Amino acid sequence: MKKLLYMICIAVLSVANCKEKEKSDDTTNFGLLAIAASLSSGITEIPFQIVAGSDTAPKCNKLIQGHSGSVMDTKHISESMNFYIKDARFYVHDVKLVKADGSTVDFTLTSDNKWQTSKVALLDFEDKTGDCTGTTETNTSIKGTAPAGSYVGVQFKVGVPFDLNHLNSTTADAPLNNSGMFWAWASGYIFMKFDWAAKEGAGTSNSFHLGSVGCNGSGTSVLTTSCTYPNRPTITIKTSGSVTWNPTANPVYFDIKALVSGTNSNLSSSGKAYTCMAGNNGGMSGTTAADCKILLNNVGVNETDGTSASVQSTFYLKP
Repeated sequence: MKKLLYMICIAVLSVANCKEKEKSDDTTNFGLLAIAASLSSGITEIPFQIVAGSDTAPKCNKLIQGHSGSVMDTKHISESMNFYIKDARFYVHDVKLVKADGSTVDFTLTSDNKWQTSKVALLDFEDKTGDCTGTTETNTSIKGTAPAGSYVGVQFKVGVPFDLNHLNSTTADAPLNNSGMFWAWASGYIFMKFDWAAKEGAGTSNSFHLGSVGCNGSGTSVLTTSCTYPNRPTITIKTSGSVTWNPTANPVYFDIKALVSGTNSNLSSSGKAYTCMAGNNGGMSGTTAADCKILLNNVGVNETDGTSASVQSTFYLKP
């Protein structure tokens, strides 16, 4: 009798284990199908994330530590300075998704009357705390629509399209009504604003403001028709091995150490203050053309003519 009961128990447990395994397999398969369905139904949001080398959570009021030489992180890192973020915002437009064969399809922006119109979007990573001087609100993704398909990356231009760049910011629609991202009617908007503070020694306040320069026109009386240096880099970034890109799992990294790599704003270590906002031929307050060339090249701009360079180091997909 005991032997019979033992055999019944074994049979019951085996059935239960099989059902539990089937349930686990079903859960796994459902998850994979959900991911596949999500990607095949079309990408609707592209997240951007500010990083500082291996630090994936830099923010206002947090010290960004420079490269000590003993740190194993040798990718996208500055040389010798520690700094605090003061401002970190930029516009993007002409967004496209990249296929494995290199062709692209439009990612059409969806207007929200705040952060993006159908033609341009503003990304904002500072929250006005600590040394940051911008706005309290942040925006770290762009939203839109694209045909369903398999994509391996994204392409976008940093900046504001020419036909929207020479408007009156006081009457323009959001996000082009942001006075903190506007120079003047003729020169237009600040495409990218990255300001930082280094506090070693006497300390420095540093600025990199990217935008079109050498523009003709003088406002409403003489409209702008051209700029000597357009300064709108085209950024194309793809997955390693051209595997299908999942934007949620692999957001676009905006690496601020890569952006300032090659500069040194540490006064106690033979550094200087950087004020790169006057154009491609030089900066302000003693900042030279060679100083600003580093920053322009890092974000993908040829300093000689303001065209897009073939390489850049500031943006990449999360590995």
